[in-house]
Amino acid sequence: MTDNPLLYREVVVYRSAKKADTYLYLPAESELTDLPAELNQLFGRAILAMELVITPELKMSRLKAADVLVALEEHGYLLQLPPPSNAPVLHERLTE
Repeated sequence: MTDNPLLYREVVVYRSAKKADTYLYLPAESELTDLPAELNQLFGRAILAMELVITPELKMSRLKAADVLVALEEHGYLLQLPPPSNAPVLHERLTE
């Protein structure tokens, strides 16, 4: 274990009850109340998804662990948004 937050970080991951496939990564020592009000409003109710230790070598499905560590150090959180949809955009009249 190391004290360098870019090499090792205990993290709590929350999923948004408001937006599908949207996750928020926070250092384990942080609180949801520490986040900017705009982010809390956008994210909605936070549901605990998991707790994990992130190191630069950790294999993650959609993010690079090193990028997560940098974002946590610089901003205090990382917001993971859903991937872009490959579905075709339908004309407005077709969706009514």
